[in-house]
Amino acid sequence: MIRSMTGFGQGSAEITGFRARVEIRTLNNRFADVKLRLPSELLPREGEIRAKILARVQRGRIEADVRFDGTRVAPTPALNRPLAEAVFAAARQLREEFGARGEVDLGAVLQVPGMLQSAGFGAGLGEEETATVFRALDSALDLLDAERRREGESLREDLRSRVAQMGAYAEEIRRLSAGVPEAVRKKLLDRLKVLAEGVALDPARVAQEAAFLADRADVTEEIVRLTGHLAQVSALLAEPDGEPVGKRLDFLLQEVNRETNTVNSKSAALDVSRAVLALKAESEKVREQVQNLE
Repeated sequence: MIRSMTGFGQGSAEITGFRARVEIRTLNNRFADVKLRLPSELLPREGEIRAKILARVQRGRIEADVRFDGTRVAPTPALNRPLAEAVFAAARQLREEFGARGEVDLGAVLQVPGMLQSAGFGAGLGEEETATVFRALDSALDLLDAERRREGESLREDLRSRVAQMGAYAEEIRRLSAGVPEAVRKKLLDRLKVLAEGVALDPARVAQEAAFLADRADVTEEIVRLTGHLAQVSALLAEPDGEPVGKRLDFLLQEVNRETNTVNSKSAALDVSRAVLALKAESEKVREQVQNLE
């Protein structure tokens, strides 16, 4: 089943005295790009969280926000005694050695960076709290995946109908192009009869030039490759749940566009050019949609 690159999932889990909430949002991007917003207590587990997300989302910009709220007990501030002792020792030294005057202000001391430290959760989470966070993460990823699948299925149905229309245009181009080489050859011979009237021409050379022009106007190989690429696109759209298909579909559509341009440049027939332009227009619409797929 194909997936959209855009989606949103939210999950939460809790135990007595602790609750975790996770929100994950995914957007279109050429590669997998994970942006995490984590409480400081979870920084030691950042690599594990990142790996868990990338196991489920393989392409796109991923923004994940993990929070603790609800019944979680706030960390208790604790005095950094070594730092406090160093500050007061420096104050005594200023008075005794340099004759500085004034009292040490308590508010200024408390504002010294690192003077207050968090106790409790500050050093990290326990195993139960960490397991709760990962349960919330799993729940958010499940909901995200379900939304991306739903949107992907909707895109798949639209793409199938458009690719079928592209196949119909390709078949029309094949039918219209079938008589072009012979028409080119006949046109050359007719012109030579008029322009070279009364002039002796080498029949072998005339036949050679006619064959050359007819071969240049023959788009059989391009049509075969074009229909082959469209068949591969249809096969990817029909694949069961597996690897992401967005990049492969985009590559195939580039090849479809290349073959279509070649057909258009080789054929001077107006009806063929109209069919080619219709095919190109549909191909561009499909390619725009493919940019939304993982």
